[in-house]
Amino acid sequence: MSEFNLKKKNMRREAHFDKSNLLTKNGSDLIANKFKFISKKLDNYLILDEDIILDFINHKNSEITDINNISLVEGNFDAVISNFSLQIPLFINRTNVFTKVLSKLNDNSLFCFNVITNNSMRTLQNIFLEIDEKIHGGAYRRFGPFLETSELIDDMNKNKFQDVVVGIDNLEINYRSLNKLRSDFKKFGISNYFNEKYKFKKDFLSLTNKIFSKLVEKHKYIPLEIEIATFTSWK
Repeated sequence: MSEFNLKKKNMRREAHFDKSNLLTKNGSDLIANKFKFISKKLDNYLILDEDIILDFINHKNSEITDINNISLVEGNFDAVISNFSLQIPLFINRTNVFTKVLSKLNDNSLFCFNVITNNSMRTLQNIFLEIDEKIHGGAYRRFGPFLETSELIDDMNKNKFQDVVVGIDNLEINYRSLNKLRSDFKKFGISNYFNEKYKFKKDFLSLTNKIFSKLVEKHKYIPLEIEIATFTSWK
């Protein structure tokens, strides 16, 4: 757990997170689209993400909780749903997550969740690798954690989930300023929460602004690529 500063995560989320942001809405839409093709009647839901936007859910028959508090919820459910809230827990210990979810699913019930894959933010990662090497003489983990889709599929199968299906969707947002990109990162709730600490240098900020200004001048925008994997599986 010491790998991440979850206190910082919660503080940033309370201060900056916007439920109507593009990433949250896009993820909610992807999950909603999956449910359109499910013929089985689902009467109640356990939601592991308070910010998910799903109009078809009857909240009278549903519960909202955090994965860490899932054992406190009474009863079992026809579906467990998460919109990105499992990103860090799955990175830390996916077997623990899958065991907790299985314990709350009825037989023949659905588990559906979104994650951001390791094909995301490649352009930004490469830019900051270059900046870190020049200013700090080495690279810091500034993005993620991201998840490998094939590894998640293997682990879900090992943990007795059935009929695992994954849909991949790519979201590209083009920015014309670094300030807007930084602002949206906070609103998306995907800021860097690694515990690694480094000494701030004014040269770092100066070089960052210079590189991004040149990018916008040459290409008209800064690309932010996000690959979303939507998983569905059955108990």
